[in-house]
Amino acid sequence: MSTAPAGGGEPEPPRGGARPAPGYTLRPIPRERRPVLDRLASAHRRHQVHALVELDVDEAAARLAAAEPHVSWTGFVVASLARAVAEHPDVNVRRAGGRVLAFDHVDIGATVERPSAGRAVLDVVTVRDADRSTPAEITDLLHAVKVGPGADHRPRGAMRAILALPGPLRRAAIRVAGTRPGVAASFGPAIGVTSIGMFSRSWGWAVPLAPLTVIVTVGGVAERAVVRDGRVVARRMLPLTLSFDHALVDGAPAARFTETLRRTIETASVLA
Repeated sequence: MSTAPAGGGEPEPPRGGARPAPGYTLRPIPRERRPVLDRLASAHRRHQVHALVELDVDEAAARLAAAEPHVSWTGFVVASLARAVAEHPDVNVRRAGGRVLAFDHVDIGATVERPSAGRAVLDVVTVRDADRSTPAEITDLLHAVKVGPGADHRPRGAMRAILALPGPLRRAAIRVAGTRPGVAASFGPAIGVTSIGMFSRSWGWAVPLAPLTVIVTVGGVAERAVVRDGRVVARRMLPLTLSFDHALVDGAPAARFTETLRRTIETASVLA
């Protein structure tokens, strides 16, 4: 019996027959992605606390618009964060087994979106001695990574062998290696900055999952109604999410650090 419709056209596939191809392809997780997955897995074991703050950046926005040479919002925030960390070195730490490793320099890790092989990928750049760098210098560094070929993150030596292990063994080996201070220090900065502006220009907060002692997530600047001197006025506001590893940073030091960062950003003191 024919399955062609009465009006002609192509016959329908027989009921119960072979189904069409599923419409997807499979590919392995890239090898270079494995360290990211391992760091996210380690972040699950951290006791993170988050502070959602909203900063008045009217003065900062005016100064940034007039800054010469050019300073980006991310460069400004990284510079301000570095100054706050320099004032509160007790947050610039990392666990190394049962000990606390305190860094002598203020290095900040920042995520940057850059093109690679026809698609956008996230890269991480380390801003070394960020508290001694100007906001313009940090802006130039971030821009160079954004438009350049990117850093070479290929593992070498023992880490290359570790990354070849199956997932559970690999993560266990990294945990054990991280108890050694020299290895723990090589994992990168304890302080990081990421921006949801890379994904959306909308205003808002984001709660990250990151294996860092302190990470600042930067939202988009937007005009909001606030009360100043008893009047409701429109001000440009910047939402920040500050995430702390509570195993290393208690509430009182975190609050003092947050207040210093707020004051540094709202007064735009790094642009003076």
